[in-house]
Amino acid sequence: MSSRRPVALALAAAACLAASVAPARCEPSALPPLTVGEAIELALRYNEVPRIGAAQVERARALREVVVAELWPALNAGATATRRANEVSRTFEGESITVQAKNAYSGVATLDSVLFDAQALTRIKAADQDVVARQEISLDQDRLLAFDVADVYFAVLSAQKLAEAARRRLEVAGATVDDARARFEAGLAARNEVTRIELEQATAQLALTQAESTVVKARLRLEYLLGAPVDRPLVEPPAAPPEVRSTDELERIALARRPDLKALQALAEGTRLRARAERQGFIPDLGFLGTARLTNESGLSGNDTDWNLAATLGWSIFDRGRTARAATFDAQRSVELFETEALRRRIGNELRVAQQDLLTAQAGYAQAEVQARVARQNEEEVAERFASGLATALEQADANVSLFEAEANLARQGFARWLAEQALQRALGAWPLGRDDWAIRENAE
Repeated sequence: MSSRRPVALALAAAACLAASVAPARCEPSALPPLTVGEAIELALRYNEVPRIGAAQVERARALREVVVAELWPALNAGATATRRANEVSRTFEGESITVQAKNAYSGVATLDSVLFDAQALTRIKAADQDVVARQEISLDQDRLLAFDVADVYFAVLSAQKLAEAARRRLEVAGATVDDARARFEAGLAARNEVTRIELEQATAQLALTQAESTVVKARLRLEYLLGAPVDRPLVEPPAAPPEVRSTDELERIALARRPDLKALQALAEGTRLRARAERQGFIPDLGFLGTARLTNESGLSGNDTDWNLAATLGWSIFDRGRTARAATFDAQRSVELFETEALRRRIGNELRVAQQDLLTAQAGYAQAEVQARVARQNEEEVAERFASGLATALEQADANVSLFEAEANLARQGFARWLAEQALQRALGAWPLGRDDWAIRENAE
């Protein structure tokens, strides 16, 4: 990794210049490397996806509070002031009693409380499931964002390797052109040989330009995901340990930990509870009602204040709409159960496909390593022969092209292997690099 560091720093500086960024940002040598873990931390902090998920969780919690509020007591108060044209009074047992005062004031306070409501209690349980579902959906969105960041991070590294190979190809092509021209002037080579080497130099320049453009675009994509500028050099992430667990064991793990599956299960349970709540409409509701009054018109009773307490019991004996609503929730739950079962089967399929893709990617990377080693040896041997006058410039150019293609293929196969490894972890419901502490933190928040 230490041998790649100078190249990575130079490429990061080139990317800054190509993107027309301020010089203050283009000093990666003065900045510590940005690891893939730190990149994911930045994305979870600044990208909109986690904040959208958190807002949706808060909305689900607020909707739950709306349901809970049905069981909270309701306290209401009111006051009335009345101005009349005349006062009305009556004489009772020799005493004048004001029945209606000219200026009358009154106030009333009521306390209405639900003591028992089976439907409301069940709806609260359903709302709890909605909160769980939204939390799992938010967690899964954050997890997929983390994988996107890791994939683009490695894409930047792969593009940098490709640019490094293209730069070496251009350097060798430039040196070969100079030697070919010298040989042509000395009568040791044909003009066509010089022309073909110049074409290879132009092709190498195009390959370098394309590779550097790929680096810049990959970094821009990474900056978009992170929601922050990427000024620092990147470092190779650690290799994933080989997976030794059986497919059946991996499938059990995935079914137990996949957030999207947990979300569907919670949604189906919430729908079941809503259907149950509708069917509980025939259960009587028990309530409490208290009233207190205050007035300056005591009338014949002689009481300026009054209060009363009452217990209420009510039930809906027949409600056709209740049956229809329950049937609607039953149908919705059937859909969600089918979706849950489909996701279960898809998880198993994703695992098996990911395992096969990983085997293929590992074999492809192993073959690319051998190909790169052979091409490098061949290029070194041809370079020695060319320096000794035993090989033509065309042979030197062909060996250089073969080395570039082998190194480019090695970078592509390395990226494919990384994607395959991450696809398996994604299917398992894990986080990149095995960092389950991100999931713990997201749940805590």
